[in-house]
Amino acid sequence: MAALPVMMVRFIFWYRGLVLGGIARVGQLQLLQPFFGFLQAGIFLHEPIAWTMVGSAVSVVLCVAGAKRFA
Repeated sequence: MAALPVMMVRFIFWYRGLVLGGIARVGQLQLLQPFFGFLQAGIFLHEPIAWTMVGSAVSVVLCVAGAKRFA
């Protein structure tokens, strides 16, 4: 129950960021959220991070950067 107000506040900031930066540009950053999640899990929870996870993260980052550059 305590997570609901926090989630609503985060949505306000997310949608405000979409308005200010443009949906097409800022929306691509959402593709990177899972990788920030496993990075934080590795740092704060000491979860093991496999090289395949790092490789997939790098490939997605390169694809997003390429899409933004050539759009």
